[in-house]
Amino acid sequence: MRTKESSIVALAVLPLFWILSCGQMSEPEEIPAPSISSEAIEDLLSSAFVVEGLACQRKAIGSGIAVEAGILTNAHVVAGTDELHVIDRNGDQYLANIVAFDPQTDLALLHVDGLNPPALPIALPTKGAYGVALVGGDGQVKAIPANIDRVVDINIADIYGEGEYQRKGMQLEADISPGDSGGAIIDSSGSVVGLVFSRSNNTDGVSYAVSSEEFSLVTREISPNGANNGECLRR
Repeated sequence: MRTKESSIVALAVLPLFWILSCGQMSEPEEIPAPSISSEAIEDLLSSAFVVEGLACQRKAIGSGIAVEAGILTNAHVVAGTDELHVIDRNGDQYLANIVAFDPQTDLALLHVDGLNPPALPIALPTKGAYGVALVGGDGQVKAIPANIDRVVDINIADIYGEGEYQRKGMQLEADISPGDSGGAIIDSSGSVVGLVFSRSNNTDGVSYAVSSEEFSLVTREISPNGANNGECLRR
């Protein structure tokens, strides 16, 4: 098993980054009810998955969402994993293959033979938009309210804590928990506008997501025979 120490523990501590904008970090307010009907949320959950694997001899768990190219998740969820699986809302488990992996944007793309869930459209995030996050940190996919507080540029190291890169992202008001990494941020139109990658270690209810503007880096560079998924992270 390949291993690598990391200074970033997504959804456990806040990664070291700073946001390229003026002013102080926003304090979270009470999150309003999502502007998506309960019937629409039920349909959206058919496209959401729990992602599980073994990394550094420990169970790695995250979330994923079906788009046209495959199932999107975070790179730090699948880094160095063996025998990766996705689990749908009914509890059915499928063997998954990593076909794209980018540690700089913290994005990865999975393919599952014979699995054809509804692919959700992708759209750009909008500041102030209300929607939901589709997450699976407790082992079952669910929808929680999420508000896009700010659309920002983030200076951040890669998932191994190396280098410095600019990432298009969002600051969210959402009650994100460990294992929710890779959860899709869905706007009121039912489109994917980002993926959760971390929560604040200092302020309750503040979380962060990779913007959909970064998705093309993995959805357009697919390795059908499998991508190198790097070294596992010691969390």
